[in-house]
This record gives sequence, C-alpha cells and structure tokens, in this order.
Amino acid sequence: MDLDQLGKRDNRLASLLAQAQQWHRLDRAIKKLLPPNLHGYTQVACIDAEGCLIILAANNMALSRLRMIAPGLLTQMQHVDQRIESVRIKAAPKPDKPAKQNMLTLSENALDAFDDSAERVAHHPDLAAALRKLVNKRR
Repeated sequence: MDLDQLGKRDNRLASLLAQAQQWHRLDRAIKKLLPPNLHGYTQVACIDAEGCLIILAANNMALSRLRMIAPGLLTQMQHVDQRIESVRIKAAPKPDKPAKQNMLTLSENALDAFDDSAERVAHHPDLAAALRKLVNKRR
C-alpha cells in the first residue's frame, strides 16, 4: 500500500502523513543530540501549547539520565525547532513482550520413535536422557 498515492486523493490524509513525517524528523534530530545509548529508550512525544518538548523515556535509567542532560541540551534543541521553550521528560515504559509459548505437538508415533531411539542410544547417556525428557514432557 502506497500511502503517498492515498494521500494525493485525500487532503486530510496528506496532512496527517506530513505531520507524521515532521514528528519523525524531529525525533531523529533530537536523538542526534542525545548519547547513542539512549536512542532506543527515548521518543519525542510532542511540543505542547506552551512550547514544552515532551520526551518519553522507556525505563527509569533513561528517565533519570535524560532529566540530567536535557537542560544542558535545551539551546541545541531550540535550534532544531524554534517552538521549543523548555523540555520535560516523562516515563512511558514499553510493555513487556509476552512469554513465548511452545506450540510444538508431536504425534504418538513420533513420541514412540523417540522413546525407542532413547533405548538404542543408551550408550550415549546424555542423548538418551534428552530424548526421554522430550518424550515425558510431551506425553
């Protein structure tokens, strides 16, 4: 799907796409001013009506570090966007990734074959134990 083509057909969508690109450029420009180790943990949220640049921090480490260095970077941030008069850092933790679930299913025939193989490789105790563990876990 080509968003630029859709934007040409709808002025509201074109305006929204232009605004998204503007925020993306601002986010990249502000991140260039920050230490590289913070780039993955920060995101520019907005510039509010009072000219306050809101930056979101994904964890407490990034939050405290940004709060320490942001005042010293204010002048440089103002060169990026003249609307910026102050900076505020807010916490916005990223949600935890859901735990992976093992969806492996083995047929009874496969489990029987693994069980049989465990008996045949008894002279390799680690391999035999691993096969038995697999069979016991899946039955």
